[in-house]
Amino acid sequence: MLGLFVGLLALPALFVASSPSVAADEQPTGGRVPTVTRLVKLFLEKEASLGAAVRNGDATALGELLSDDFELRTGARAASPIARADWMRELLGTRDPGGEISRIAVHDFGTIAIASFTKDAAGGLVFVVDVWRAQGTDWRLAVRYASPAGSPAFAIPGGSATEPQIPKKY
Repeated sequence: MLGLFVGLLALPALFVASSPSVAADEQPTGGRVPTVTRLVKLFLEKEASLGAAVRNGDATALGELLSDDFELRTGARAASPIARADWMRELLGTRDPGGEISRIAVHDFGTIAIASFTKDAAGGLVFVVDVWRAQGTDWRLAVRYASPAGSPAFAIPGGSATEPQIPKKY
C-alpha cells in the first residue's frame, strides 16, 4: 500500500495556480487566462524541486524541502500517517517523482500555503494536497495528503467532471 502512494509524493508541478484558488487546466469563464503570480512561481519551483531531488536520489535536497515533522496521510490509512524518514527512504529508493500533474490550485494563508492537484497514476486519478509552512524566508512541506480521487459528484451533489457546480473565483 505504501508503494502505491510513494510515487505520488514528490510530483513536479507543471502548472500552479494562484490564491485564493485557480485551476491551472481549466479555462475561466469569459475567456480570461489566469496570470502566474510570484506565489505561483514560488510553489511551481518548490514542487519541481521535490521531483528533482527524488529523480537525483538526493536525500539532502529532499530533506531541506520538508519540515522536521513532515508526514504523509492517505485516505486508506487515515489513522496511520507515514513518517518523514519512512517516506524519504521509500521515495528516494524509487527515484520516480511521478509524471504530469494537473488541476493545481494554491491557497495562500500567510504562513501556510496549500497546493492541491490531481495526478494520473497507474492505479487511476489521485488527489494530492500539499501543506507548506513558512520557516523564516523559506517554505517547507509539512503535510502531504494523497488518495485516489473520487467521483466529481462526491463533494458537490449533482456535479460532473466537465461542469463545476460552484463558480470559481479568480
